[in-house]
Amino acid sequence: MDKIREFIETELSKVIFTLVALALTVLVLIITGALVNRFIRKKRDTRKRATTLAKLMQSIFRYVLIIIMIIVILGIWGVNITPLLAGAGIVGIVIGLGAQSLIRDFLAGLSIVFENYFDVGDVVEIKGYKGKVIEIGLKSTKIQNWKGEVKIFANGDIVEVTNFSKNPTIAYVDIDVSHRHNIDDVIELLEENLGGLREIYQQIVEGPNVIGTTAVGADGATLRIIVKTLPEEHYAVERGMKKFVKDLFEKNNIEFSMPRMVVYNDKIPKI
Repeated sequence: MDKIREFIETELSKVIFTLVALALTVLVLIITGALVNRFIRKKRDTRKRATTLAKLMQSIFRYVLIIIMIIVILGIWGVNITPLLAGAGIVGIVIGLGAQSLIRDFLAGLSIVFENYFDVGDVVEIKGYKGKVIEIGLKSTKIQNWKGEVKIFANGDIVEVTNFSKNPTIAYVDIDVSHRHNIDDVIELLEENLGGLREIYQQIVEGPNVIGTTAVGADGATLRIIVKTLPEEHYAVERGMKKFVKDLFEKNNIEFSMPRMVVYNDKIPKI
């Protein structure tokens, strides 16, 4: 009982101050998160860029705050950290624990953000893995593909990046038309009707345009239609164009070219 009373008298205050420090840290992190989300909502015109910068600053602040909290708690418990911070031996320990790769990832993360390689929400391809950037941190970047799988890349390992969200995307559809029809008439029909796709697909930036004949074969000619869309929004437009053209051809009795086979039989007697 005496030992319990002695512990309460000597250590309880340290426990209380430690809990207070932890609670304040959590509270500050919650408030910071709320402020970051509010800042992002205000930046509607540059939301992706604002999200990237805000999340990075939040990550930096989180690390700094946690380090400060650890120092404060060590001080509460009477640990003198000054010799540890000032001693040259700590440098070798930190490097031995992998600080070199950590610093490399940290500097690479800053370079990615401030040189604007990509932002949160961009569709990129890194080392053959294509997906949407869902988080850029100090140490790593998270990419989610169309199946919902998330892959994490260390920032220092990101050497080459293909960003599909910087410029508009070109969608195209090739149509094989039977030789039974006049190509000029088919092109004119397409040009008169394709403009209706703009009302259906708001992601269209320019077009659709029929650029002409791209191939001629034994069974027909190939026409190509192109349309410029918002970045990475061309998939739905391509599917819509194919259905639109099919319905248009059926309505106007236009046939698609189909492979045909002619069989000759040399054994048939000549008359």
